[in-house]
Amino acid sequence: MAEQGAIACPNPYELLGPVRVLRKDLSLTSNDVTVLTALISFLPRNQSPNSGETQCKLTVVFPSNASLSERANGIDERTLRRSLGRLDTAGLIKRKSSANGKRFPLRYGGIIKDAFGIDLAPLMQNHDALAARASKVLEERERLRSLKAEALALRASLLQNEHLDEGRLSALGMIRNLLRRATLTADTVLQIIAGLRELGANVAQRYGECHGPSVPADQQQSHDQAFSGECANEMSARNGQNDRQIESVKKEHIKKDTHLKQTNASQSVRSATMNRDPEKMAWTDFSHVADFFPDPPRTGEALNRVLFDIGRLLKIRQEKLMRGLQKAGAGRLLLILDYLLGKNEAIRQPEAYFETILRT
Repeated sequence: MAEQGAIACPNPYELLGPVRVLRKDLSLTSNDVTVLTALISFLPRNQSPNSGETQCKLTVVFPSNASLSERANGIDERTLRRSLGRLDTAGLIKRKSSANGKRFPLRYGGIIKDAFGIDLAPLMQNHDALAARASKVLEERERLRSLKAEALALRASLLQNEHLDEGRLSALGMIRNLLRRATLTADTVLQIIAGLRELGANVAQRYGECHGPSVPADQQQSHDQAFSGECANEMSARNGQNDRQIESVKKEHIKKDTHLKQTNASQSVRSATMNRDPEKMAWTDFSHVADFFPDPPRTGEALNRVLFDIGRLLKIRQEKLMRGLQKAGAGRLLLILDYLLGKNEAIRQPEAYFETILRT
């Protein structure tokens, strides 16, 4: 085997930065990163006398499983093998196996020139690409954090209103649950922000929201007249304390409301609700939907947009909504979604409940 060319690595542990950011995207576990850290610790490094730069002349490490396990916080051998497999699949290492599967160095003239073991060259060679990818992921995470902060500020401004009705409290409770989801995306938060502004939240636009759904000027003006500017002025450094005080009161209210809903005859209520005739109902009769969309749609296309926006808020997939629209019609579908919005605190799987109602 020929001697490998030296690879510059000022600090080999810096190679771990992008991997930690992209861990889930690369389908790696925390144990995998621990094993990769242990592998890097076995790299032989020589100091360049001129530049002070570390040169990794040999990128293959050859520790025994026992030695590698010891440096990887003592993980068992089975876990170690699985971790090495995932690191290989992710393209971060390459296993150079000997005929008997053992890891050992190859010496020429008493000097180690190569080895059978685990090659870290793929990690070093792909570092720049991984770093660029990690940078984009960090930017997206920062944007998501900013949008969530915006949504929470809007929600807090609504909670400061002492005259919130049951429907709006229920909607705000559902929004709180949505914002806690680990799978939350920027698009979902933008939809939540649009819904909160439709409810009358009065906080100035912030980072990232300019790309979201816009609210017509006449609607925004009506919201501004209905809610005073004091909400925005009171959003200060005391927000955290104010939110906790308000939340403690509202949570108790919502818990009591949920308990009362659960003790009612749910089936009877649903039956009575579903038996109403949508053609004879005013827009305000769909009270929970009207909380999100105060102005009634003027066209069938506008009504369909409302239905699909509410469906996304409830996490009901588009194909399910399309099937419901074809089966029940826009009016009945609106009635069902209004019912689900009102019961959001008690329903853990709105999509499954939606399909149950359609079948019955």
